Amino acid sequence: MRITFLFIFGLFIGPWQALCVEESAPAQMDESAFSVFLSQLKNPFAVQMPAGKTNDQAAKAAGTAGPSLPVPAAVKTQTPPPKPFVAPKLKVSGVLWAGPKPQAIVNDLVVGIGDVVQEANVAAIRKGEVEFNAQGKNFIVEVQK
Repeated sequence: MRITFLFIFGLFIGPWQALCVEESAPAQMDESAFSVFLSQLKNPFAVQMPAGKTNDQAAKAAGTAGPSLPVPAAVKTQTPPPKPFVAPKLKVSGVLWAGPKPQAIVNDLVVGIGDVVQEANVAAIRKGEVEFNAQGKNFIVEVQK
């Protein structure tokens, strides 16, 4: 139990000693040597910045800084992602698919393959459904009952 406690205690104390003291304290020292030793200790909560701060460094110290590295030109010139596909509102009332020229009733209009309804091209007419193509995407609308 005692060894475990000392081991765990050593895990926490060792890093703090490395962060706070540059040199180990001498075994015997007078008051002036002790004040010199104390001046070498680092405050872990103080900002460790050089005296001549730039505006970017001052903003970082205040917590208001932007990215620390310059943004590459390739990243700045990237185009935004495309908007998600939204299918137009289409209502299929019926289909005639068995003949040589299939037709469908879409938004109260009789259309065939290749016709355009609300910027959507009729790609295929099948039993119970019509396939459309809009903005390079295919989607299917079933016959409403």
